[in-house]
Amino acid sequence: MSDALNQFCCDTLREVAAELPEPAEPTVYISEDGVLMMVVGIVQTEEGLGYMDHAVMHCPFCGTKLQDPEAIAEKVSH
Repeated sequence: MSDALNQFCCDTLREVAAELPEPAEPTVYISEDGVLMMVVGIVQTEEGLGYMDHAVMHCPFCGTKLQDPEAIAEKVSH
């Protein structure tokens, strides 16, 4: 993920993606399809922790547009 971190729009987003401790790490990550995702919820299940994530459209810190639904659809359709 280090190459991807260099492409983030601001230092705050880069720090959040790289430096959170377990079990929160990574809260912001790039999926195998290349989509920037953010964990928005964690729930304890019988099988362990379950994570709910969502694609990040705009940086939550500086507001920069990072991706749009069309770009995401293109990445996940391959």
